[in-house]
Amino acid sequence: MTEIINKGRINPLIDPVIEYVLNNIPPYMGLFVMQTDAEGLLKNWFGPWEKYFKNSPVAGQIIDDYAPFLFGMVPPLVVPMVLSHVQINDKTYVEIHILADEDGSFWVIILDQTRQTGLMHPIVQRFYNSRLKGKKDPTDSSAKNTLAALYLLDFMTFNKSKNAYKMMGNTPDWYSDIGKVHLRNDKAVDLKELFPYLEVFEYEAEETWSGDQDGKVLSGIWEETKSTGEKLYLQAYAIRYDRRNYLLIKPLSQQSALSSEFVQKAREQELTLDRLAVTKKKLKQLLDFKDQFVSIISHDLRSPMGAVIGLTELLLADNSLTTKLDAGQLELLGDIRDEMYRLLDYNDKLYHWSNLELGNFRIVKKPIDASKLISYVKKMHLPKMNDKNIRFETALPASFRMQGDETLLGQALNNLVGNAVKFTPEGGTISLLFKDDKQGKRIEVKDTGMGMDQESCDKLFNGFKRHTSMGTKGERGTGLGLGIVKKIIDAHNFNITVESQPGAGSVFRIQITGS
Repeated sequence: MTEIINKGRINPLIDPVIEYVLNNIPPYMGLFVMQTDAEGLLKNWFGPWEKYFKNSPVAGQIIDDYAPFLFGMVPPLVVPMVLSHVQINDKTYVEIHILADEDGSFWVIILDQTRQTGLMHPIVQRFYNSRLKGKKDPTDSSAKNTLAALYLLDFMTFNKSKNAYKMMGNTPDWYSDIGKVHLRNDKAVDLKELFPYLEVFEYEAEETWSGDQDGKVLSGIWEETKSTGEKLYLQAYAIRYDRRNYLLIKPLSQQSALSSEFVQKAREQELTLDRLAVTKKKLKQLLDFKDQFVSIISHDLRSPMGAVIGLTELLLADNSLTTKLDAGQLELLGDIRDEMYRLLDYNDKLYHWSNLELGNFRIVKKPIDASKLISYVKKMHLPKMNDKNIRFETALPASFRMQGDETLLGQALNNLVGNAVKFTPEGGTISLLFKDDKQGKRIEVKDTGMGMDQESCDKLFNGFKRHTSMGTKGERGTGLGLGIVKKIIDAHNFNITVESQPGAGSVFRIQITGS
């Protein structure tokens, strides 16, 4: 065999290819071999091409153009790939072997099987018939992928892209038996709606799908009911190949006899799915209730709180009234105003937190006047800073430019400076600095306050943590502010970090990207 091949155009064949031919290919007549590069361009060939083709091969020709029945087969999905009883014209059936050598070339070996047409396997026949006629199968949305023909072996095959699934090929007969909705190749389908079990399997499959290596993972077994009432047991395969993701579903009842153990396992999984469905329904009810609750707080309570604040401000501004009040009464009136402001701030923070958590905010970035952010933050905290004799420093380069949501970023800076005021002792300094230098564009909030240890820094942005702490003058906080800050910064695709040491103050740094 080796001597014959060496007399042809292929000279010499790589050892692994010779070994495969000698050990795996029977002595059929009509052996024809083609060699291509990694892109499917013909390099060499040997054998009676006239037996299978009308025209002689041409070096550099795409193998798909020369041999339409090999459309999408080079490079192959698996190596070696063996296709048996493929009809390449009206009278000829062949067996095709596709393999690779160590140099990255692909070898296509064709053998005449015309006398054995009764054994022809159906896996690729309909797919290749359409290719030979130069037509595209309208039901095949992935013409270059032979997985589309697997429905002939009772597989349902889907291409997975991000969170969308698109069917490849047709639906097998068993799918019609279970009365599911009609599927089309040109539309994405919610597989978890059709087969709820896959919602569980997706978590297992994601590790394979997100990896860099080819691989597969097999699901458990789940149960479906046919229109006749008969039970059908299904199993899924998650496949990662050539940086693409696929999902295959096949009934076990047609593949092998099901043991009672398999049946019991499927029923247990169905029970688990029922429990998950009930839990999911309850969770949705709780989330809906949460939405309603937040709406009541943020809208219905805001007006009366604003009214009380307005009334206390009016009373405190009335000199004819305040002159009649003693020091204790004035202090009490001031406390009412301060507490209402704190409650209103709490309400706003809760509203922002809830909506950011639920993903209801859609950030629309626009050019921001950073000087307005500075004025807003200063106005919000100047009374308290004056009360504690805290010096407030700012810096804004004339060339500084940024984009974002001014309202949300103002809220984030307001919370950061508010925290600094709370934990900075009397006579300290707070700085709000906008910088644009070799380290990038950023905003820094510095203070000379109490500071914190590394463990506290690491836990600072871990979401909703209700840890109320006391400031240097007994100020109380809600514990929500920094969680909101993190959500706002993340929504902008910015990054926030903190540096701090006990007794040495803190620096919150917002690194700005995309502006």
